[in-house]
Amino acid sequence: MESETLDSLRILGILILLLPLTGAVLAGGLGRPLLRGRSHFPVIAGVLGAVICSVIVFAKIFGFSHHEGASVSWMVPVYDWLAAGDGTWFKVRFLFDPLTCVMLVTVTFISLLVVVYSRDYMREHDHPERGYERFFAFLGLFVFSMCALVLGGNFVLLYLGWEAVGLCSYLLIGFYYHKPSAAAAAKKAFLVNRIGDFGFGLAILLIYLTIGHLDYTTVFEAVKAAMADHGHGDPEALGQILGINASAAGAVMENIQNRVTIIALLLFCGAVGKSAQLPLYMWLPDAMEGPSPVSALIHAATMVTAGVYMVARCGVIFAASPVAMTVVAVVGGVTALFAATIALTQHDMKRILAYSTISQLGYMFLGLGCFAAASAVFHLFTHAFFKALLFLGAGSVMHAMGGVIDLRQFGGLRRVLPWTYRTFVVGSLALAGFPLLAGFWSKDEIIHAAFTHRPILGALALLTAVLTAFYTFRMVFRAFAGEERIPEGVHAHESGGWMLFSLGVLSIGAIFAGYFGVTVHAGGFLGIFEPHGAFHHFLEPVMRPFAEAAHGGGGDHGGGHWLMYLSAALAIGGILAAYVFYVTRPWLPGLFRTAYPDVHRWLFNKYYVDEGCDSSIVQPLRRSGRWCFGLDEYLIDGILWVITAVPRVLGFALRTLQHGALQGYGLSMATGLAIMVLLVLFW
Repeated sequence: MESETLDSLRILGILILLLPLTGAVLAGGLGRPLLRGRSHFPVIAGVLGAVICSVIVFAKIFGFSHHEGASVSWMVPVYDWLAAGDGTWFKVRFLFDPLTCVMLVTVTFISLLVVVYSRDYMREHDHPERGYERFFAFLGLFVFSMCALVLGGNFVLLYLGWEAVGLCSYLLIGFYYHKPSAAAAAKKAFLVNRIGDFGFGLAILLIYLTIGHLDYTTVFEAVKAAMADHGHGDPEALGQILGINASAAGAVMENIQNRVTIIALLLFCGAVGKSAQLPLYMWLPDAMEGPSPVSALIHAATMVTAGVYMVARCGVIFAASPVAMTVVAVVGGVTALFAATIALTQHDMKRILAYSTISQLGYMFLGLGCFAAASAVFHLFTHAFFKALLFLGAGSVMHAMGGVIDLRQFGGLRRVLPWTYRTFVVGSLALAGFPLLAGFWSKDEIIHAAFTHRPILGALALLTAVLTAFYTFRMVFRAFAGEERIPEGVHAHESGGWMLFSLGVLSIGAIFAGYFGVTVHAGGFLGIFEPHGAFHHFLEPVMRPFAEAAHGGGGDHGGGHWLMYLSAALAIGGILAAYVFYVTRPWLPGLFRTAYPDVHRWLFNKYYVDEGCDSSIVQPLRRSGRWCFGLDEYLIDGILWVITAVPRVLGFALRTLQHGALQGYGLSMATGLAIMVLLVLFW
C-alpha cells in the first residue's frame, strides 16, 4: 500500500512540474512559427493539468489525515542527482504534506485563472506578432518554478525554485523591455532580491556546515533533538538521527543551539526580499510596470508568498529561536502599517494594490511571528483570491481606459464597466475585512494572535485594518462613483468573456474561501461561526512546532469575540470614512492636504525611501564604479604601458637587424661562428 502511494505521488509530482513546463516550451518554441495567436492554449492546458493533479494530491493527503495513525507527510524519492558523501542532499525528493497541498492548489488554481484572463488581455494589448507567445511561455515557466519551490524536499531544491521564480519575475516585469521604466523595474526587482537571497544562501550553507545534511526531515529532526528539554537537548536522539557517536553528537548539538538564531535570521533575509518586507520592499511597487496579469500572478499566488511559505516550512528552526520570532513579528507588523500609510495618497490603482500587498504580507509575517502559522497560511490562501481579483479588475479598468490607470484621469465607471465594478467591489470588501467575507476571517485570526503574544503589534494591526478599509474604498469610490469621466479619445468598453470568467470565479473565492477556515458552532460569531476550522486542523501536523512554542509562551489565542466585533466595526468605519471623504464631501481631502502639507508630501513621496536609497547607495556605488574605471584606465593601464615599454624598445632596435636578406643572415652566422672558434682556441 505504501509503495503504491509513493508511486502515485511521484507520478503526480512529476506531472505537476512537467505539464506547465511543457506548455511553456510549446508556447515558446512553436508559438511564433505555428501557434501565433493561439499560443495560450498549451499553457492553459498545462496549468489546468497541474490543477487537476494538485487536487488529486490534496484529496489523497486529506484522506490520510482522517485515518487514525496514518502518515500525512510523505518524502517521495524521484531520482539521484549527484553522488557526494552519503548523497542525501543531492537527491531529488518531493515532500507531500498538508502545507504542500494547500500551496499547490492555491498556486496552480490562481495561475490558471490568470492565464485564462491573459488570453483576452494580451491579445488586445500586444499584437500576436510582438511577444504574445513569449508572454505565455514565461507564465508557464513561472508556474513550473513555483511548483518546484513548493514540492522540493530539501533546501537545495528550495533554493533552485527560489532563484527560478526570481528569474521569471525579472522576465515578466521587464516584458515590455523597450520601455526604459519596465527595464529599470525588472533590474531593480532582480538586484534587490539578490540582497535577501545572499542571506538565504548563507543560511543554507550554515545549515550544512552545522548539521551536515540539507534534506528537510533530517534537518528539522536534528534541530528538534538539539533544542529538546527546554533547550538542553537530547544528544542521544541527535546521534541516532545523524548516525554519529555520542561525543560527536554533543558537539553538533552545541553548534545547533549556538547557531539556530543566526540560521533563522539569515533565512528570514531571503523572505524579506522575496516577500517585500522592510527594508527590501521597494522593488514590488515598481513591478507594476509589467502587464496586469503579471502583477496578479506575482502578488497573489506565486513569488511574494514564497517567503511566507519558507518561514512556515522551517517552523522548527524559527520556533526554536525567540529572537527570530520577535524579529519576524516586528518586521511584519511595522511593514503592514508602513505600506498602508503610503497607499493612502497614491493615485495609480496598481501601485495602491502593490502597497496593499506589502501590507497584507506584513500581516502574514505578523501571524507567523505570533505563533499563528496556520492563520498566516490561511490569510495567504484567502488573500490569493481577493488580491488576484483586484489586480485583474485593475487590469480590466486599464484595458477599458486605453492603458490609463491614474485615478485622477477617470471616474464614474460603474455604468461603463458594470461587471468589473461588481467584482471589484467584492474584492475590495474582502480586502477591507468586511464581515463574513474571506479576508475578514483570516485577518481577524492574526489580530487575535498578535493581541495574545504582542499587544503593541496587535494595536498596530487594528490601525492597519482601518487604513486598509479606507484606502481600498478610496480607490473604489474614485474609480467607479461620481460623475462619469473618461480620458479623451478612449472608447471605454467592458472586458471580454475570458477576462470576466476569471473575475467571476475569483469573486466567488473572495466571498467563500474564508469558510474553509471556520467552524459552524452555536455561540460563535453571530451564533453561527467559530474561527479555526477544517483548514487549520488539516495544517496542524505541519504547524505543530509553532503551537508548541506558543503554549510554552502562554496560550495561543486571545481577545475573545469582542475583538472580532471590534475589527468588523473598524473595517465598516473605514469604508464609511472613505465614502464621506470621496463621495458626500469630496472637498475634505483637499482640506487635509492644506492643513497637513508635510504629512501628505511625505506619504505621497513614499517617505522618500527611493530617493534616499538612490542618494546614499546607488549614486555612491556608481561614483565608486567610475572611480575604479578611471583607476584601471589611467593608473593600472599606465603602469602596464611603462612595464611593457622596455621590451617594445628592444624589439624596435632588434627589428632593424631583420631586413630579410639571406646573405646578411649567412654573414652574421659565419661571423658568430668565427668568434666562438677564436674564443675556444685562445681562452
